[in-house]
Amino acid sequence: MMSESEFSLERLTAFWFDEVKPPLIKALDLTPDDKLDWAPAENMITLGNIFMHISEASAWWIDTVIDRHKFIDRTPGPSLPIPQITAMLDAHWERLEDFFARSPEILEAKYDLRRFKRDREVDGYWIFMHLLEHDIHHRSQINHYLRILGIKPPRI
Repeated sequence: MMSESEFSLERLTAFWFDEVKPPLIKALDLTPDDKLDWAPAENMITLGNIFMHISEASAWWIDTVIDRHKFIDRTPGPSLPIPQITAMLDAHWERLEDFFARSPEILEAKYDLRRFKRDREVDGYWIFMHLLEHDIHHRSQINHYLRILGIKPPRI
């Protein structure tokens, strides 16, 4: 069994920034401009929108659920150009850094979650883990799209 010192929030945060973030940035660098609005099949999210969705998810969870600000959803729609997606991802990393820097009470607090006609309560730890899982899930989706396009994705 892991000790508390082996499994810590600091270690998870470091993993996120050291292991999840760099391949996402590299994947965006590998994405051709003319493939941002491409998807493997009709009615699937486009490659550019996946990157945008990653950023918007942290905005929704942190700004809307935790801080209770109004959220305006940008996706789906045509992808923004790579420099604007880069700015969105930069905002995502900054939002996460702010989230990680807040007092431990933010993680222990309870938040009302109302979506998909289902109400429930989650704590900040759940939100933290959900956002990490979300980034990893979509990183894998992006890598799969790149492979379909014949582009070798970044190493993970």
